[in-house]
Amino acid sequence: MAKIEFDKVRINYEVRGEGQPIVFLHGIGGSWKMWLPQIDYISSKYKMIMLDMRGHGETTKAFPDNKFTARVMAEDLKLLLDELKISKTHLVGLSYGSVTAQLFASKYPNYIDKLVLSNGYSEIPTKVSGLVLKLSNAIFKIMPYDTIISLMMKVYGKDEFTKKVLRDSFTFDKEMLFLAKTSEFPTHTNALKNINVPTLVMGGDKKVMGVDERKGSQILYDNIPNAALALFKNAFDPISTMEKDIFNEMILDFLDGKIFKEYERVSIFENRRMISNSVNSIL
Repeated sequence: MAKIEFDKVRINYEVRGEGQPIVFLHGIGGSWKMWLPQIDYISSKYKMIMLDMRGHGETTKAFPDNKFTARVMAEDLKLLLDELKISKTHLVGLSYGSVTAQLFASKYPNYIDKLVLSNGYSEIPTKVSGLVLKLSNAIFKIMPYDTIISLMMKVYGKDEFTKKVLRDSFTFDKEMLFLAKTSEFPTHTNALKNINVPTLVMGGDKKVMGVDERKGSQILYDNIPNAALALFKNAFDPISTMEKDIFNEMILDFLDGKIFKEYERVSIFENRRMISNSVNSIL
């Protein structure tokens, strides 16, 4: 475990493995420990740098003007890379970490070799999704914190592995949770055209609690020029645990420049054409 401090900001990060660096950005409320299911597989070939984003884990909690925003987290990432003298890296972002990765890659594309965006979004995917988010904020505000966490875990049903990883990595208290949930929703789809590096977009193929995750992934795929899209059947945020083995294998194949394997539970699209699970089908 390591920490870097600059201008009253402390960033906590974990490093595993050696070789070309890959930076990993976790989902909202979590910490670098969300990536524990990836360490054994990926650190055997790459240097994994997993940080606690601002507001999370052992990194600084305070935000300018008390506004929780991925834009600040993206600037923190630049400061960290500069401090570590890393001028080029692969970047993997999950959920809100994907939002941060998008903002970073669209503003600082020269830092990125290849980009992986899992369970991400660049705008509210549908009007229904926006209504669901507002309703959940209102309901959660009056609930005890432990009840909120229990309700969040229920969507994973019998997937005890995912629930354990999330519980073990979750670092928010109720105050930070609501600061995050009531923050301005990302709206930067128009900036995605600036991402000029090979990008793998990964997401679930269904709606979860009214949020259309497939649509969110589709928007990223449609607006990032050099992107491939992998949609996972009956899975959702975080795919890194729900489909750990396929997730890990696809990332390494993508970074190594290999052709994607065919998976029964994954539909893969590249150059706006389906290349797995159906022949000559157009998205």
